[in-house]
Amino acid sequence: MPRHYFHCTNGVDLVVDRRGRRVHPQRLERAAAHVAGSLMSGLPDLVDWSDWLVNVYDSDGSVVAIVPFCNAHA
Repeated sequence: MPRHYFHCTNGVDLVVDRRGRRVHPQRLERAAAHVAGSLMSGLPDLVDWSDWLVNVYDSDGSVVAIVPFCNAHA
């Protein structure tokens, strides 16, 4: 299974996933939703997540998915 990196940003702030995780390509959105939920739980004082995205990169550094937090949280 390939390794993917789930970086989160709102265009100003950036949370970098340095470890990545092995995820089947068909399950990237589910994994992105988990990452978004974990970040929102870890930063409860930040209320507005509307501009945040999970940018998913493969091990070659190519973007393979972009999932808005609002979609991931739904």
